Amino acid sequence: MAIDLGLGDKLALLAQGLDQLDIGFTVFDRDLVMVAANRRFQSLLNFPDALCQPGATLQDALTHNALQGEYGPGDVTQQVRERLALAQQFLPHRFERPRPDGSIIEVCGTPLAQGGMVTTYTDVTIPRQREKALRELSAELENRVQQRTAELQRREAELASKAALLELVVSNVNQGISFINADLAIDLCNEKFGELLELPPELCRPGVPLIDVFRFNAKRGEYGPGDPEALAQMRIKIAQQRLPHQFERTRPSDGKTLEITGQPTPEGGMVTTYLDISERKDAENRILKLNETLEERVAERSAQLQQATQTLHASQDALARSAAKATLSTLVASVTHELNTPLGNSLIAASTCTDLAKRFAVLVNSGQLKKTDLAVFMEQMLQGSDLMERNLHRAVELVKNFKQVAADQASEQRRSFDLKAVAEEVLDTLSPSLKRYQHRVELGIPEGITLDSYPGALGQVLINVINNAYLHAFEGRNDGLVRISAALDGETVAVQIRDNGVGMAQAHLDQLFQPFFSTKIGRGGTGLGMTIVENLVSGTLGGSVRVQSELGLGTHITLRIPVQVSATLP
Repeated sequence: MAIDLGLGDKLALLAQGLDQLDIGFTVFDRDLVMVAANRRFQSLLNFPDALCQPGATLQDALTHNALQGEYGPGDVTQQVRERLALAQQFLPHRFERPRPDGSIIEVCGTPLAQGGMVTTYTDVTIPRQREKALRELSAELENRVQQRTAELQRREAELASKAALLELVVSNVNQGISFINADLAIDLCNEKFGELLELPPELCRPGVPLIDVFRFNAKRGEYGPGDPEALAQMRIKIAQQRLPHQFERTRPSDGKTLEITGQPTPEGGMVTTYLDISERKDAENRILKLNETLEERVAERSAQLQQATQTLHASQDALARSAAKATLSTLVASVTHELNTPLGNSLIAASTCTDLAKRFAVLVNSGQLKKTDLAVFMEQMLQGSDLMERNLHRAVELVKNFKQVAADQASEQRRSFDLKAVAEEVLDTLSPSLKRYQHRVELGIPEGITLDSYPGALGQVLINVINNAYLHAFEGRNDGLVRISAALDGETVAVQIRDNGVGMAQAHLDQLFQPFFSTKIGRGGTGLGMTIVENLVSGTLGGSVRVQSELGLGTHITLRIPVQVSATLP
């Protein structure tokens, strides 16, 4: 809304000029009633026309601003009261106020001499944004400078550290190292370089021309006979080509052999290393001499190995035969002890019958025989005869099974047999020696599994496995169980032998088939039982043995045996 002063042409002209200013301004009298306001003020603060006309009060203007959120959140009445009280003091003031729309207004108030206040309103949003952007940019630049400075300092420290480390490495490696620059002068060399080449200190300094080193070496005969200067010039021409190279040179003074390796650098220089390989060359010469007699020594060693192998096979055969004999001896003692019971019972029954017959004859001869005596005599004789018959049958059965097992063990002959029958014969023969234990052996092999193999070897395997379980698996237990089962699997039969014993640790399982390994050496264990089992199964029976065990869960042995043993096996 245009300013209206209502006073003459000049004042009207002044009012028009004030309306064109880019800053807003207001004039309030001593009663805080508006005298004048220009268009820029109205557009900056979004005031309605009614609040931009003479006669409008400051309180109305403050109320409008508070309702528009110009003073931020809070009680509108309180905000107006506080600002009206401050305005009534007519103090000069200058401040910036951020507005809800994000713009920033600079407010400057100047009191009038007659009372009242002239106030200007300037939009300083863009300058402040520029100042903020400049501050942020300055801070970012400062941060970048600091980061870059820190990075440069870090890299400088890193380079210094690497340089020190490189110098340390170069100084302490067991190789001589030299760096020749593009001008064919020494830039760097370590102490080992001068030591290996036996150069004087003055030739091992930066700046020494390479030609001086060549001349020194040529004069003392390092390059062989010839004019030293010509030899040095020839080598400097080769060096000028800057080609990678590797060669060996034996020094004439002490016979030391050096391996010299050179690699060109991108800047036109050459890095060369010098390694003393005298010991390696001596070792190679010794190897060459040894190789001259290698075939002779290999033949000699092969003969020794063949003889040792034959001896080992003979020892294994003898071991198996000894084990078989030991098994037979054990079975003989066991069966002999077992036969004592039925034979003793039969002898007692026969003696009793003889005594009864004698007393019966006395009664008959004396004529005192009664019918009741005859009945008693007949009953006692029948009981005695029955007892003798049962015990003699038991003895016959024991002898029969033992004869078959003993024949299989002793003859080592191949024949056709029923797996279950052989297992029963072995268990029956072995049972007398196992009776002193509370453990049990259960047989779960079905009938009709016929094998064409070596029953003696199979019986010895079963005896060793069962004895091994009784000796090791059931230590400290009285409820041990060994269960033997079998099933056909194509052309093989799988015999499963499980126990509920203490099991084995992996370390013991790994050594199970090693000869003379036993946890009870000197306490009833020979360490040969499972070795014999593996030899008999893999050798005589042509099968395989697999053992699985876990501590506390028992042991599971699987024998896989061909139904018909190969004709090439013994």
